[in-house]
Amino acid sequence: MKLRHTACVLSLGILTLGISCGTPEKKVSDMRLPNMERLFNFYGDKQAAGDFKALADSLVRANEDLQSSELFVQAAYVYWEGGETDSAIAVLHKAIDQGMCNPRILEKFPKRTNELKGEGLAALQERLDSIDMELKKLSHFELRTEAMDAFWPYLNTALQDTSQARQQLKTFVLKGPPEVRDFYVVRYGSIDQMYGQIINAAPEYYRYLEEQFSPDSVNLVKETIVGSMTRFREIYPQAVFPKVYIVPGILNSGGTATEMGMFLGGDMYGKSPKMPTQELTDWQRDAIMNFSDLPRLTIHELMHFQQNYQDQQHRETVLSAIVHEGVCDFMVELCSGEVLVNDNLEFLSIAENEKWIFEELATELLEEDASKWLYNGGSIEDRPADLGYTVGYLITKSYYEQHPDKKQAVYDLLNSNDLTEIVKNSSYAYLLERSQAQTSQNLSL
Repeated sequence: MKLRHTACVLSLGILTLGISCGTPEKKVSDMRLPNMERLFNFYGDKQAAGDFKALADSLVRANEDLQSSELFVQAAYVYWEGGETDSAIAVLHKAIDQGMCNPRILEKFPKRTNELKGEGLAALQERLDSIDMELKKLSHFELRTEAMDAFWPYLNTALQDTSQARQQLKTFVLKGPPEVRDFYVVRYGSIDQMYGQIINAAPEYYRYLEEQFSPDSVNLVKETIVGSMTRFREIYPQAVFPKVYIVPGILNSGGTATEMGMFLGGDMYGKSPKMPTQELTDWQRDAIMNFSDLPRLTIHELMHFQQNYQDQQHRETVLSAIVHEGVCDFMVELCSGEVLVNDNLEFLSIAENEKWIFEELATELLEEDASKWLYNGGSIEDRPADLGYTVGYLITKSYYEQHPDKKQAVYDLLNSNDLTEIVKNSSYAYLLERSQAQTSQNLSL
């Protein structure tokens, strides 16, 4: 007791000198950011070996300085998968503290054979219920641009002295708005990748983007987005409306989602007649959009936030990947009332193209390598990029059109426990039949 009292007296003395007695705040230079590519390779190896606790502990340690809500969710999932329920719950509380706001997060976790109870779970569920009540209000939706606003001073300092650029980018990640930390996990991946694209590859484009980007232009499209969201709430009463964060990306994604909310890469909406193109790849020149495209991308990402699939068997398959993206494109059409028109659909409208693409899809539907189908801009040569979005759109649209109960169809598309049922009950059931036959043949060899 005397030692405790002495410590308090000393701390009071220190405070009078204007010095904090708590744990000193780490300098950015002393903080460590995980390399996400290496971390997720490690994740795959450990998960395959069933070493769940060691993996989850490693994820928590990797997140010590970053404090990303998404990485905490990943750690919680692994703890849960390994039966460490108390640890999973504790880490989910940390995720909520850092901005995680998916009220149905536990539904994404593996089902438990025994019913879970206890004060810890009850306290967590209370927080999730409170989040759910808030997110069901359409008024909760916002387009947030704080990350873009915060980025420009760091960018300008980095470009003035490129020897300090990595430090400036690291400081932006760690000291910028909290959503940047989640975006680091899902898109930046490392400071080297940020440096490589922003400082080394396309500095003039980012200088131009600072002049081009305006929060006022964001507000101009908000009314269109809210109209689509209102329609969505009518056809899907369980809808939730998270925040949408516009963040500076590295020219590799128009949008993505985490359990915190939706993210739109502000760098992908800079198209104009005066846009500098000399530093951009062919794919980037084609992929960069006008600001008028923002509503469609926002609704697409909103659908990712709603998706809640319990199909563990097909979780890593091409089927899962194309349904995830195809559902979102179809729901954009359903909510906006604007029929999807794009180059990929035009390509597939040619009978010869449709035949060989869907024949190939049938052989790969239950495989795990989705590189021919998704996220392959600039790397695929024998077909248009990202055809998986389009074939997924066609399959899920067909499912909806053939279902007698349209509200139930929407619910199924966003919450399926067996993704094969979507294919079976569409005009593309033959894909699954051929794919299952191929799998059986392979197993017999």
